[in-house]
Parts: sequence; structure tokens; C-alpha cells
Amino acid sequence: MNQVNGEEELYGTFLSENIIGVVHDHYINFYLDMDIDGLDNSFVNVHLQREYTNGKSPRKSYMKVNKEVAKTKKEAQIKLSLYNPSEFYMINPNKKTKVGNPVGYKVVPASTVASLLDPEESPWKRSAFTNNQIWVTRYNKSDQWSGGLFAY
Repeated sequence: MNQVNGEEELYGTFLSENIIGVVHDHYINFYLDMDIDGLDNSFVNVHLQREYTNGKSPRKSYMKVNKEVAKTKKEAQIKLSLYNPSEFYMINPNKKTKVGNPVGYKVVPASTVASLLDPEESPWKRSAFTNNQIWVTRYNKSDQWSGGLFAY
């Protein structure tokens, strides 16, 4: 570190003489075309929330499930939150499993963070999809890149 010559701010990790590993980020996105037993598919946000028993049980609280089928693109934009947990499903509501549930897949996001850049920064503007961790839209043949034309 004595080679930095008193630099107050180091924008990364000092790796070797004259080499700093600059702090930066990477965003990975996937474009999934889900046709689950046909084209009539839905995105379901399953909100998990705490409910209280109000003394009707030895337990004080339990978890309740509220399912919300996205009707618009806006409802299918998800910003993950540790304190507002949800599960996400792509389903075909017209096809049922042997026990009567709609056929589909559970979408399980991996660990994620939001961008720390200011929204006026050009990398953020080019990659504004990073503002939400899940985006669900109808298939559009002209949408070839999930991150848009200008994300690199």
C-alpha cells in the first residue's frame, strides 16, 4: 500500500505494483421463452405474509399466501425485497397436474443486488432493466436481446 503514495481514495483493491482491481459490477440477464403446454401462460406472484392468530392458537403467527396473476407488464416487474418475500411461477392455468394444480415452473432468483449507480449515469440508463430483478413480457419476435440494444 505504500506504493499508492498517500492516495486518500483507492477505487478498488491494490493488486500489484501499478495495478488496481477497480470496483465495478456485472449484471447477468436471461431471456426465457416459456410455452408451458401451449401459449396461454400466466405469471403468478405468490406473496408470503405474516398473519396473527389473535389468541386463537398457541402460536402467535403464521404465514399466509396471496396469489396475484399479473395482468399487465407493470405488474410483472419485480423488485426483490428481503422483507417482502414472494415466490414466482410461470403457469398454464388451462392445464392441470394430476392433483389439480396448474402446470408450470417456479422461477427461483439467485442472490441479487440493485445498481448503486445514480439513475442519471449512462450505464444505468443503457441498462435500466437492472432496476427490477424480474421482468415478464409477452413474446415479441423483434425483442432479440433481453437487456436491450445498448446494454453490453
